[in-house]
Amino acid sequence: MLKIKSEVLRRRHRRRLYLQSNDERRRHIFDLFLALFALLSLNIAAMMWFEQLPLPDAIWLTFTTVTTVGYGDLVASTTEGRLATIFLIYIVGIFMLAQIAGEWIDYRFDRRDRMKRGIWSWKMKNHILILNTPDSHGDRYLRLLVEQIRDTPLLAELPIQVFSPHFPDGLPSDIAGMEVVLRSGKPEGRANLSEANIEEAKFVVLLAVDTNDPRSDSVNLDMLDQMNEYNIPGHVIAECVLESNRERFKRMGADAVIRPIRAYPELLVRSMAAPGTESILEDLFVYAGNHPRRYDVSFSERQWGKLAGLLLERGLGTPLGYLSGTDVMTTNPPPDAIVSGHAIFIMVSQNAPYEPGLVEECIAATAH
Repeated sequence: MLKIKSEVLRRRHRRRLYLQSNDERRRHIFDLFLALFALLSLNIAAMMWFEQLPLPDAIWLTFTTVTTVGYGDLVASTTEGRLATIFLIYIVGIFMLAQIAGEWIDYRFDRRDRMKRGIWSWKMKNHILILNTPDSHGDRYLRLLVEQIRDTPLLAELPIQVFSPHFPDGLPSDIAGMEVVLRSGKPEGRANLSEANIEEAKFVVLLAVDTNDPRSDSVNLDMLDQMNEYNIPGHVIAECVLESNRERFKRMGADAVIRPIRAYPELLVRSMAAPGTESILEDLFVYAGNHPRRYDVSFSERQWGKLAGLLLERGLGTPLGYLSGTDVMTTNPPPDAIVSGHAIFIMVSQNAPYEPGLVEECIAATAH
């Protein structure tokens, strides 16, 4: 019965400590240190007064006693000195030192657990702040996204903080191992955003919770509205489910608005590494607007710079690359490259006519 009661009390004590803030825990331990220091100072003074010990010997005797080392080279021999040692060290000092050690160990374990579970107050600056994660296969997409960030030279060294409710037991170890920290909970709310150091972030990424649910846009628009209360120096990137909401996202302060394409996290990463390129890359996924067109035309030993320049001059679009005779796709070849192939890819506008004959004329005009 006593064992069960002791276990219940221990759990209550642990829960009380767990609910304390980081600053409160540190302040409590610091207060204990101050109290112990005052107690030891009293004992040192008592040893100097009653035992007539010099200061170094009084300090040595006090510390060997409170740590229970007890070398025996110095001892209290007077009645007053022994009484002071009993009350100041044996009854209070040793207990207090053990309490401090226990509190510190609890604090360290609790600190590690808080960090893992995402309830630690991170102090971050110039970081990438990712708000929300997809509620379906969120860890898979987050893993791909972080890998792409770490593979991008301009972003590789930036710390990453994820603010999401979908990791109650902490981030998967492989994601956390890429220097990613978690803030657990729903980022909606001004106070919550402050906890994620949003005003110090270099990039703020606002993900759509559900790519198939237009209500995700409502959540993101509300969060953008809350962000307007901050002076955010960083680049804000927001995912938008409905095409009709894109302009609203921009009016609410998003610097870049992209479609949530879960198979290609590179799209989002490129919008951080080179802002503006997301618009170009998004066009590759749809036929409307600018899009790449394939012309199945054969050519042999043409200088790419001359051929690409002539295609531009004739208004056919922007040449992207070609398909060689061995079906190897080459994009953005150097202008002095001598190329041969059976297809050319050109970025064209939505209403550009299909003109293979004009492309063949350009090929013929660039013959050596």
